[in-house]
Amino acid sequence: MQKVTKKKILVFGVMSTAVLLFFTAVRSCNKGKDNAFEYQGVTAGTVQKTISVPGVIDMMDAYRVLGKTSGMVIKVYADFNQEVRKGQLLAALDSPDIDQRLTKTGAQLESSKLELAIAKEDLETKKSMFRDNLISEKGMERAEYNYKTVQYKYKQMLIDYNIIKGMKADTRITAPISGIVISRNVEENAPAGAGAPFFVIVPSLKKMLLTISIDESDIGQIKKGQSVYFTVSAFPDKTFRGTIHQVRISPITKGSVVTYESLVVCDNDGLLLKPGMTATATVEIGRRDNVLRVPNQAFVVAPAVIPPDERKSIVWRKTGTMIGKLPVEKVKVEAGLRGDNYTEIKKNLKKGDQILIKFIKGSER
Repeated sequence: MQKVTKKKILVFGVMSTAVLLFFTAVRSCNKGKDNAFEYQGVTAGTVQKTISVPGVIDMMDAYRVLGKTSGMVIKVYADFNQEVRKGQLLAALDSPDIDQRLTKTGAQLESSKLELAIAKEDLETKKSMFRDNLISEKGMERAEYNYKTVQYKYKQMLIDYNIIKGMKADTRITAPISGIVISRNVEENAPAGAGAPFFVIVPSLKKMLLTISIDESDIGQIKKGQSVYFTVSAFPDKTFRGTIHQVRISPITKGSVVTYESLVVCDNDGLLLKPGMTATATVEIGRRDNVLRVPNQAFVVAPAVIPPDERKSIVWRKTGTMIGKLPVEKVKVEAGLRGDNYTEIKKNLKKGDQILIKFIKGSER
């Protein structure tokens, strides 16, 4: 039996350490060369394409009640948030000048009416006398002329009276429609002028108007009838829905930014939305329901070199065996709507196919 020397033990230990280090290095290198693949299955569902825009809530079909004559407000009968009926008295004005003019014109009208009756009676008398040859034709013509003059005067006086009477009626401010008082701009014992805004009334608050601002780069994709979803800061967890009612072509320029307004009619059955609220809206410019779809990342990932113009139609499907050095095969598909997160697939894939959505080379790990 050979004697184990100290030298032999030392050599054996060095060799063992070297072998261990070699295999560890090889193993580490091989591990670094492993590629990472991440897949997601082809599913059936909705593909949605949207754009985000800011907006402001406003009233729909608001009617502004304006003053039609000047005077002192003596009484206000309606207040904020009050429901009113068409024809209901909202406010009353005191106008002594109109009262005086109405009294004076009324008296003048009565006097003119009496003159007309006298002129008519005189004309009838003159006609009878002319038939009996008691007066000349010229005498009868003078009576006719006098009657027409008095008649014209009466008609003019009647017009003036009706105008003053209308001004008197305008001192009573009534509701032009049935609805809710949103704004009141009059106070008792305060002067008010013709054309001044008195009240704002809306038929209902269950329908509201959302005005959204569309960037010029997106306006070509906005159409009447598109769905709009939005939130307001007062109810951040609730999503409201509306439909585009009008797309305006008048540009709004602020600095170098050009936008276009679109009007969205939205439901407000819960009366949560208030005029003036700012909204963050999403316009649905494209939608496909119950279609085959893959994540948009599938068209970006590329485990092998392909021409750039082919990338929009190429995805990589997982295979059961290695093809070359890759466990995936290249598939050319026909894509439909490219949405925010998914792309519609029309041909060459089926539900459940595993599609590559992420690839990391081993050297990059």
